[in-house]
Amino acid sequence: MPSPTPILTPLLAEGLAQSMFCSTGEDLVGLECEWPVRDWRTPQRRPDLEVLESIIEPPLSGGGRITIEPGGQVELSSFPTPGVSNAIDQVNADAEEVHARLLSLGLDFEVRAVERCRPPERILRRPRYQSMESFFDARNPVGRWMMCNTASLQVNVSNDPCEAGDHHRWFVLNQIAPALVAMFANSRGVDSTGQSWASLRQGIWMAMDPARTATVRTDLPPAQAWLEYAMHADVMHILNPDDHTQGTSVSPGTSFARWMADGNEFGYPTMEDLTYHFSTLFPPVRPRGWLELRVLDAVPSWIRTAAALVVGTIIQPGAASAIRHEIADLSDLHVVAARDGFRDPLIARSIREITRIVLENVHTVSDRSDHLAALYEFVKRYTSQGMSPGDDGAPRVLPICLDHIGEASTSR
Repeated sequence: MPSPTPILTPLLAEGLAQSMFCSTGEDLVGLECEWPVRDWRTPQRRPDLEVLESIIEPPLSGGGRITIEPGGQVELSSFPTPGVSNAIDQVNADAEEVHARLLSLGLDFEVRAVERCRPPERILRRPRYQSMESFFDARNPVGRWMMCNTASLQVNVSNDPCEAGDHHRWFVLNQIAPALVAMFANSRGVDSTGQSWASLRQGIWMAMDPARTATVRTDLPPAQAWLEYAMHADVMHILNPDDHTQGTSVSPGTSFARWMADGNEFGYPTMEDLTYHFSTLFPPVRPRGWLELRVLDAVPSWIRTAAALVVGTIIQPGAASAIRHEIADLSDLHVVAARDGFRDPLIARSIREITRIVLENVHTVSDRSDHLAALYEFVKRYTSQGMSPGDDGAPRVLPICLDHIGEASTSR
């Protein structure tokens, strides 16, 4: 019989939070792409889960991993690799293979950050997602849209090397994440109240449960801030200790700190429970033993290349130092960025300055002419014009209200 997992203590919790920021000894980059999938013969019907799951094997040639999201979106996670250009090449090759597998089944994916043609419908029936849906439904309908009808580009980077010691990647990504929201916004639209959004997708994420989607504090040491954030967020799902594929839904109202202090009918939390709870939190920058930048809308492949180069450049010591000294702290402006984009003067000015710093330093991460050409074209077509990719199309109407975001996060 395996020994029981020890009850979580404050010291164990602190150690687990600290481990999320430890250096791995390697400097790696990974990209995650999501796409809504459609059968154009029956466009209003979501593909069957069994059909979608049939594309997961055999392994992809680039080493990436295919997973299926709750609404049937296909997610491709590239294999972590040294260097931004290597990550770009790997995800591009694997994306072509994913596309071919879908086409062989009469399916196709769309580059769309918010799908508005089909109502949100979950096709994954796993307990985790059942708990998530019921938890979010208790607040507002936004959570279903997030789970089933949104798609993003996520850039994952290693924590700072051990010798750096100042967590500059954590701080610089949090500092300018709202500028990146606006810079790559690709889901312009209007919600049911008539409010215009540059990134409907980011608005949806920020509205569904601010306690688990707002920015983590940056005025504290990173591990302390992350643990405080996790403790204040409500528990939504408690694992079955004998079978982690199973579990029990928890209604809103029980923070992890309260569970840890008072216990409940399931007892007291363990290290495994806190590890799982971390995975149900979705801040703009999430520590996982690496850093996930979670704020970018799904974009076409050539813009994905530009975005990867931007993120890969800003975490380098020279660019990060310039940004931290020359760019305002935008970390409380996620809703402003999602709503107003380039129309906000501070956001627009910051994007221009960040772009200048990136162009001055991008040679530190890539010398690939084809990749650099994508970045230069993006800057020429969009950033220099005060535009984001979503400005290319007509705004669409989202039949839900995004007014559930606290006013404190929408003002300066």
